[in-house]
Amino acid sequence: MKTKEKAIGLLGLFFFVFLGLEYQFDNMMAYVTDADGVVLAQSWILGISVLGLLSYAFWKKRIPKEAKVVSAAFLLTALGCIYVMGRHAAYWSVLLSGIILFYLLGCAGGMIHDLAAEKFLLGDRPACCVGVSYAFGIFLQFLNHKAVPSVVLEQCILALFLVISVYLALKMDVDHGTEISSEQKKGKSTAQNKGILLVILVALMTFIFASLDNTVTLVHAGGSIDIGQWPRLLLACSGLAAGFLFDIKKGKYMQILMYCVTLLSTTSILVICFGGSFLTGLVVFYLSAGFFSVYFTVVFMKLSREMKEPGFWAPMGRAVNNASSVIAAAVFAFFLKSDKLTGMFAAVLLFAFISVVLYIYQETEKVTDKGELEEQEDRFLVFARKFALTEREQEVLHMLITSDDNVQQIADELAISRAALYRHISNMNEKTHTKARIGLIQFYFEWQNKNTGN
Repeated sequence: MKTKEKAIGLLGLFFFVFLGLEYQFDNMMAYVTDADGVVLAQSWILGISVLGLLSYAFWKKRIPKEAKVVSAAFLLTALGCIYVMGRHAAYWSVLLSGIILFYLLGCAGGMIHDLAAEKFLLGDRPACCVGVSYAFGIFLQFLNHKAVPSVVLEQCILALFLVISVYLALKMDVDHGTEISSEQKKGKSTAQNKGILLVILVALMTFIFASLDNTVTLVHAGGSIDIGQWPRLLLACSGLAAGFLFDIKKGKYMQILMYCVTLLSTTSILVICFGGSFLTGLVVFYLSAGFFSVYFTVVFMKLSREMKEPGFWAPMGRAVNNASSVIAAAVFAFFLKSDKLTGMFAAVLLFAFISVVLYIYQETEKVTDKGELEEQEDRFLVFARKFALTEREQEVLHMLITSDDNVQQIADELAISRAALYRHISNMNEKTHTKARIGLIQFYFEWQNKNTGN
């Protein structure tokens, strides 16, 4: 199995284990407290998972990858917490075991997101990788609920997959870890600004989607409609769709697509508050939630490779989402549940803020992209002069290194015959002492890396 496929499976297992144990924790808390107590306890574990996600980078620097004793202690502690939580002997035993467990899950999630970012970004379809991982995790969760006959067996399966996830992550980290190049460490000031804007943007979007979730849940809890588990398959489908759509033109339309999904979710909140179709709101929620999960995972994975601390930024999307969900649930509980007019006003106001922040973020990206493009063009001209490439050879080489088209399509775009294209490639092979088209492309990027200090 290829490294990228392993990373897809690994991230999918993390989604499955995290969501499954969160569900189990809620069930166990329901034995020892009332509904409000369960909601409060869930806020605690989501909040502590944020600390775990963000503290992974700290532990990564201080604990050697080969420290088997630490890994064993991590797993034994997590398994012990799952056991204590499953016994649900008392309120504090369930809560404390859940807090410890979800801190550890957060640390594991930070490691897995960091690894996945490294592997997914080696290709040109990172969103598809995340979408498949998300769909895989949701599908496993669906099967776990439908096919496993007892709670105890569900917990055993989750514990087993947790062990497998940590083992595979440690093995991948040792065997395939790579260092961030100095080229990826340039422009940190701009990257930090983008990071701050993304944190604000994802937090605001989380408030929208959490409000829609709470609105749907409130209608469900107060009526006779049983949502069940089948709508979760919509999450898997929307995750796959998001991955495919976000990767079109190398992510060119990702921001506008997410903006449209957010607009649709905001509209659904208003419709439900006005007494509109609950089923419509339910479908919109499950479809938009898949898009949002893939979105915040991908944007921070991409950003992490530009940062000095990629291990801190890779899981930031999940961390911001979890933290904002806790805040949104508290706000909904105090204000929106009893006042629909306040809820509608808040949703519209949030959408307005999202529009402003997204506009600023896109303008920041344009400036960054323009600077990177100018730098790449300058390096290209240096290469061309170094190896005495003619103007036509420069056009051919530029197409080879920037286009995903095949040889015939490149020849058609350059308005030359296929034979003429091969002659130009052959001439460049002679000048650079390389063989064939692939050898020329590889040499170009190796030369650029060597001569830019990477």
